Amino acid sequence: MRCSRTHSRIFIAAALLAFAGPVAVSPAFAASPAFAASLVGTVSPAKVKAGQDVHLTLAGCSKPREGGRAEGALIETVDLTLKVTGTLVGTARIDPDAHTGETQIHLACVSDPDDVATVDVTITS
Repeated sequence: MRCSRTHSRIFIAAALLAFAGPVAVSPAFAASPAFAASLVGTVSPAKVKAGQDVHLTLAGCSKPREGGRAEGALIETVDLTLKVTGTLVGTARIDPDAHTGETQIHLACVSDPDDVATVDVTITS
């Protein structure tokens, strides 16, 4: 599981680099599992059926105007946009072919690509 998280974080960092242009990425990014100390990510609802939409929020970006991204195994990549409160928001659709169980969605700010907040989603039948 730790290897999967590391690969997910590397993938998110690469996607953010492509999205934001050249940004220095810390070598510690792939090595440390605890990045999102200042980021707070939420998903609502946290229990969904396959094909259902979830609302994502991300707070704590140093430059929220630059936006963010959300990715996961059971969602397409979603751009997160600034809400008036300084929070980034977006909506993702859970894959209609998803099986029951737990999955994770990873959220990151364009301004802080080394920080990743991870939220858990439970797929129900």
